[in-house]
Amino acid sequence: MRNPLGLRIATTTLAGVMVISMVACGKTDEPVSPPVPATTVGTEIDDTVTTARVKKALVEDAEIKSFDFKVETRKGEVMLSGFVDNQRQIDRALEVTRGIEGVAKVDHNLVVKK
Repeated sequence: MRNPLGLRIATTTLAGVMVISMVACGKTDEPVSPPVPATTVGTEIDDTVTTARVKKALVEDAEIKSFDFKVETRKGEVMLSGFVDNQRQIDRALEVTRGIEGVAKVDHNLVVKK
């Protein structure tokens, strides 16, 4: 018995669709959790307070108050940037910053002016 070409194509197509449907039925949906933020609102507030404390302490220190320091804080890690006249002023800025409540670590990009 000969199958007409149209019937053969229809049967093959239907079989393919059924196989794909069966594969899709076996797939389980796993809940997708939202990404964890790098920082929380509480951490950002703490960092803002720490930054303000560091800036205040730097401005109030007689040895380094005349310099314009850029202060950034992320998760308690403070980054100081700016220009100073000598290495002693870098050391003093780091010392003052380390003494501030909320500071976990201090890095710097402080540069001695030439």
